[in-house]
Amino acid sequence: MDKLKSDILNTARTLFTKYGLRSVSIDDVCKQLRISKKTFYLYFKQKEELIEQVVINIHEQSKNKSIDCWDKEKNKNIIDLLMNSDKGIKDSADEEKKNFTLYYDLEKYYPQIFEEELERGQKERIEIMTKIIKRGIAEKLFRSDVNIDLMSQYISLQFKTMMTIRRNKKKIAHQQLFDLLRDIVVRVLANEKGMEYYLTNYYNKKAI
Repeated sequence: MDKLKSDILNTARTLFTKYGLRSVSIDDVCKQLRISKKTFYLYFKQKEELIEQVVINIHEQSKNKSIDCWDKEKNKNIIDLLMNSDKGIKDSADEEKKNFTLYYDLEKYYPQIFEEELERGQKERIEIMTKIIKRGIAEKLFRSDVNIDLMSQYISLQFKTMMTIRRNKKKIAHQQLFDLLRDIVVRVLANEKGMEYYLTNYYNKKAI
C-alpha cells in the first residue's frame, strides 16, 4: 500500500476512534497530516469511502491475527488451543473497547458500511471455525461425521448471538461468554477420545 494512503488511514482511524465519525472531518485528517484536500482526494473520493477503508483495514488486521493464532502453534492439539486462547480473548475485548466509539457511530450513521462489516466478520468466523473443525478431525479428537460447513456456520452464529447478549448486558464479561462458548464447541464436536481428554484436562478443573 502507498505510504501516504496508509498514513491517511491510520490517522483517520486514530481520530475516528477518539472523537467519533461525525466529529472528524476531512479537513481534520488533512490538518493532522499536513496535506492538502487535493492530495487527499487523490486517494479517497469522499469521507464515506475513507470510513469504509478504515473499517476494512481494521478488519483485515484483526483477521490476520486470528488466523495466525490458530495456524502457528503446531505442538498443541486443537482442544489445548481452544482452552488456552485467553490471550486472544483479552486482545479481542481490548480491541472492541478501543473501537467502541467508531463502531457505535458506524451503526448509527453509516448502516450500510456497518452491515457489510458484520458480513465480513461472519465470513471470517466461519473460515476460522472451519479450520478448527478440520484440524480436530485430523487429530482424531473431533467427530468425523460432522457436516463441517453447517457446523461452522452454526457455531459462528452462536458467537454472534453471545456478543449481542454481552452488548445488551454490560456486566457479562468477555471471558465468561468465551468460556461458555468453548465448552459448547467441544461438547458438540468432540468424539469419545476428545471428550475424555477435555474432561480430564480442563472441565473437571474449572467451573464453566
